[in-house]
Amino acid sequence: MADRVREFWEAEATTFDAIYSGSKGPVRRWLDRTLRRDIGARFDETMRECADASGAEVLDVGCGSGRYAIALALRGARVTGVDTAAPMLELARRLAAERGCAARCRFVLSEFLSAPLARGYDLTLAIGFFDYIADPRPHLERMAASAGRGGKLIATFPRLWTWRAPLRKARLAARGCPVYFYTRARVWRLLEETGWSPARVGRVGKLHFAVAMKR
Repeated sequence: MADRVREFWEAEATTFDAIYSGSKGPVRRWLDRTLRRDIGARFDETMRECADASGAEVLDVGCGSGRYAIALALRGARVTGVDTAAPMLELARRLAAERGCAARCRFVLSEFLSAPLARGYDLTLAIGFFDYIADPRPHLERMAASAGRGGKLIATFPRLWTWRAPLRKARLAARGCPVYFYTRARVWRLLEETGWSPARVGRVGKLHFAVAMKR
């Protein structure tokens, strides 16, 4: 299952990052604004939650092309990004160099559960990560184990019972990529059972947007 997700994102790296760069043609940009508006909304909400990131040690799980990591590095954070798709990390390293923050970013090619990590992270991001994880518990537990005292988690989970959920499931299944959906109650319970104290689980479009503190 993990191999299928990795292969999907290896193939999609440049196309997906173009959502952020705006380098697609006008029709595809319109489709992104219409069907993928949650991507911009979750980025904005995350940045609001990270207003005090200067000097923080940040772990970005499933960092992709590094858009979140680089935004936080430019705010003065030191960021470790972990991803399994090598083309995504190539984009991340190139973008970090272009933005002048490569010294504040470390990108690790690895499955998260086996990634070489430090401890004591002030902030952990898992944005668009749990969409593709069959069993979130060990991942949330490792995030908690890697977090420092008072460490904060920001994570998104696709909402079950939206009109888009079955369409997205079918579209990704046709590409051989699994996707998983969650109720708010399940997200809250998962956080409580894995070492986190949920502060809120709100909605950002068709996503649950969760903020929790390490217990």
